[in-house]
Amino acid sequence: MDISTQLDLRNDTLDLRRQDLAQVYRPQREWIDGRGLLIVVAHFFSGIGAGAWLWSTLYDFDIGRWIAFGCVVGLSGIAHLAFLGRWNRFWRMLKRPHKSWISRGIWSIGLFSLLAVASEIPAIADSAAAKPLVFASVLAACAILAYEGFVYAASKAIPFWNTSLLPVLYVAYGLRGGAALLLIAAALGAGQFDVAAVEAVKLWAIVSTAVLILLYLVSGRRAGGAARESVSALVMGRVSAAFYGGTMIVGIALPIALTAFRETLAIPELVVLGAIGVTSLIGDFYVKYCVVKAGVYTPLVGATGVKRAQNA
Repeated sequence: MDISTQLDLRNDTLDLRRQDLAQVYRPQREWIDGRGLLIVVAHFFSGIGAGAWLWSTLYDFDIGRWIAFGCVVGLSGIAHLAFLGRWNRFWRMLKRPHKSWISRGIWSIGLFSLLAVASEIPAIADSAAAKPLVFASVLAACAILAYEGFVYAASKAIPFWNTSLLPVLYVAYGLRGGAALLLIAAALGAGQFDVAAVEAVKLWAIVSTAVLILLYLVSGRRAGGAARESVSALVMGRVSAAFYGGTMIVGIALPIALTAFRETLAIPELVVLGAIGVTSLIGDFYVKYCVVKAGVYTPLVGATGVKRAQNA
């Protein structure tokens, strides 16, 4: 990239910043625009991977555990490193687990990686140490599910994120995404497990996450200010196309419809299961994308200034 191109990009960025600062509610861009999208991708893969590990352990599905490991360590790990400006310095984030949810998340992923690999080593898997290791890996997977929502909820400057409902939503979507991975694995003939039980869990998860989304939106609207502005961006603003198309239609309506009418469809059972899993995963990604994209900062001016700006 030549110097003139770099200058043009820098000027475009500065112009965008000026436009943002001129708004009452300034949208956050660091974790969604450009390379920032990678953190959403990383949280998506680590969430569904951790969820898949829990379900695979519950139903004793060995292939599912390896798929889960690949999502958490491989896909999520690559996305995390690509997001960092200088990935070779990531170790500095390990120094603050007592203060930072990002640090706790890195520790959780690292511990999960070690415990998951150790529990699958044949010599250990057949020994008395297997069960404690598997139990510890389950705890690490739970920590991964929990940390993602708390990373955002700790952001006091963005009221739409700063709520106890967000970690619950992220955990629910992680479990839902993990079940979706298992359904896709079943559709591809990757192994045997209790598919009917996972499908029942999947339907419950879809309905429950839809209720959580509704509660989250109602909570944000009642909070007013920047949180209400974020809700408006989701339901009738700049993020509404992704919210309705990706989260509501593809991620909720289609899986429910496929589940309800699968016996009347002239489609093989495994194909329907795979479609339920794929559409659900698309919805899992879009709900995280939309929540992050809709975030706006508390206004830089006081309450009086906000009212003047809104009335201008």
